[in-house]
Amino acid sequence: MNRRSFGLSAMIVSSMLTGCNDDETSLLSFTDVSAPGWLDVRLTGAPGNTEALLFEVVGGPIDSVASASHRVFTNPRAPDQLRVLLVGNLQNNVVAKVWVPNPLAVSRYQIVLEQAASGQGFQQQSVLNYSLKLEAPARR
Repeated sequence: MNRRSFGLSAMIVSSMLTGCNDDETSLLSFTDVSAPGWLDVRLTGAPGNTEALLFEVVGGPIDSVASASHRVFTNPRAPDQLRVLLVGNLQNNVVAKVWVPNPLAVSRYQIVLEQAASGQGFQQQSVLNYSLKLEAPARR
């Protein structure tokens, strides 16, 4: 990778992180939670080398975002708007959980994917190849 490509990649990553908080409590054991108070963030369409997603969750009160296997950075924009950077080896599956007061009100929330980056130098990918969806967790 030449210096220009490295510099551009570093600028993209730093712009994604600007103003974000590192949720140190983001690596949770979901089995320890007795009653679901979250919405699942399901990723589809991701190629095998996806390393970062930048998205916003809007529509209602949002407590936090957690992931069992990915690093989470958050930036609250308003009481009902949260920007999230998710970093790690992202595969098609549930990649994070959004903690909300009432997960049965899933229809009021929306998720908007803004950017995606590959693991090769965090080069930006077209977001048209990806789909993020908020889902109420399946009841057992």
